[in-house]
Amino acid sequence: MIKIIDPHDIPMDVTSDIFELINKAILVAAEDFPKELNVRRDMIVEKLYTCHLSLNNGDAESLKEVKKNSNSDNPEENDQIVGEVMRIKKVILSNNQLHESDSDSILYESLRTLQHMQLPVDVLKTTKIERTVCAMRKHSSSKIRKLARCLIDSWRVLVDERVNSTAKITNKTTTNFGLGCSSKQTSEQKSTSHSSAGVKRKQSEEVSDTSKLENAKRKLHEGYQRIEDVKKQRMIKIIEPSDMQKGLNDKRRSKKKLIMF
Repeated sequence: MIKIIDPHDIPMDVTSDIFELINKAILVAAEDFPKELNVRRDMIVEKLYTCHLSLNNGDAESLKEVKKNSNSDNPEENDQIVGEVMRIKKVILSNNQLHESDSDSILYESLRTLQHMQLPVDVLKTTKIERTVCAMRKHSSSKIRKLARCLIDSWRVLVDERVNSTAKITNKTTTNFGLGCSSKQTSEQKSTSHSSAGVKRKQSEEVSDTSKLENAKRKLHEGYQRIEDVKKQRMIKIIEPSDMQKGLNDKRRSKKKLIMF
């Protein structure tokens, strides 16, 4: 069994090059305990990202973050939830380094507690508990692996529902805005169409009136012309050539009769 060493028990001369010590520890673990290192690899990486939680203000910062992101009407309840999640997170991180039966039991009960809490999305986002649980999907205990995967799947469904709900609200707002613009444009188009039709109708009426006036003038002129033609026909007598010759013969006969008397 691997003996757990308190970092504060390391001599001061060794801490002068603590990163070299970490590097050598990894090499020793890879050579002497390759299977255990492979199982705990995700946990080690998780520890690098979450080591700041061991600081005294880790929980306080998380509480501030969840208050800022939370939409709940009960901030005190959220504070209690976040505090409990952060406590469970530290328990998981500390017990995941051991492979004893008591440690597995504590891990399993911690996961069960998270499962019954039904955490909201805001708490998941703030505490990042899913990363800690995700690292346990490769745990040696089948019960812990199964429960960890079940938790991750349920949280993913919860996050997807939040994302889809937000997307629907955004799309509905955009659609309503689009419909409003469309209605406005349609009204403007109808108004413009009515105005154009009125102008065209007015222009058509003006053209029709002008055409009627021109037709009336033309008919009046034709009437005057017919009257003038009738007058000329009455005043002018058309004389044919045969009539002119007959008239001359009658005058000659009259002159001869006068001479004989």
